[in-house]
Amino acid sequence: MKNTLTALKAYWFSPMPVERLAILRIATGGFSIWYLLSRFGMLQRMVSSDTSNFEPVGILSWMSTPLPPDLFYVITIILIGLNIAFILGWKFRTTGPLFAVLLFLFLTYRNSWSMIYHNRIALLLQVLVIGFAASADALSLDALQRNKNTKPHWGYGWPIRLICAATVVTYFLAGTAKLTGDLAVEWATGEAMRSQVAVDAIRKVMLGAPAPELFETLYPHTWIFFVAGVLTLVLEIGAPLALLKKRYGTIWVILTWMMHWGIFFIMGISFRHQMSGIIFLPFFETEKGMGWIKKWVGKLLSTQKKLEAKLPL
Repeated sequence: MKNTLTALKAYWFSPMPVERLAILRIATGGFSIWYLLSRFGMLQRMVSSDTSNFEPVGILSWMSTPLPPDLFYVITIILIGLNIAFILGWKFRTTGPLFAVLLFLFLTYRNSWSMIYHNRIALLLQVLVIGFAASADALSLDALQRNKNTKPHWGYGWPIRLICAATVVTYFLAGTAKLTGDLAVEWATGEAMRSQVAVDAIRKVMLGAPAPELFETLYPHTWIFFVAGVLTLVLEIGAPLALLKKRYGTIWVILTWMMHWGIFFIMGISFRHQMSGIIFLPFFETEKGMGWIKKWVGKLLSTQKKLEAKLPL
């Protein structure tokens, strides 16, 4: 028992570089602000539409009427401002948690209109963990003001471990939902999956959008959908294995990332957070990339100085 607790402590509270958590803050914050800015107009039109489309969910299920559109506009502007502070790491002890909580409420409110979008849950979980952790101790305005070097510490490790765990849980739940649904294991037989993709393609055509060309090519080949269905279930149900070893995590990330791009090409459905790879950054030692960049820039500057020294005055 003691050995198990020691192993768990070593895993969850292992020291990690401060830059790794900071990079996650910048990357995740960058994606969230892209979402807010690219959807800004659509969101304002949405809350100004017919109130019959409003059906509050989750923590906002107590609401009987939607917010006034002007108030929602102000809230969106405030959220964007907090998002910028989140990325820059400015007064993060205050702005970090504020942004995380307001984004949670904002996305819940967005899901109260028309339909629930599950593909933003992983983003929200990342922001919540990062927002309440010491994520601005490097690569931030706060760090510049303190002007001190921070060594690897378990305080920067547990948030990353928690984000990895939250990520694999979302995939595991998706796989569990498939197996416990009406189709159960038959979902992966090929025919069921092909029918599901076909319905989506027909819906696109009826709404005036073209069906993905790759789907039309693959549709006659049921075995391709069988392989895709089996691999999908393996990746989702087997997602927790990515936490056991670094090698398992790398393999799982690569295959899952490829799966999302396959969904895009076959169905035309884009899970941008997953396709961008930002969701999978916690599984990698991203700070090493900074080291490579610094070394590359250093070589360029060194070469430039040598060339300048050789030039005649």
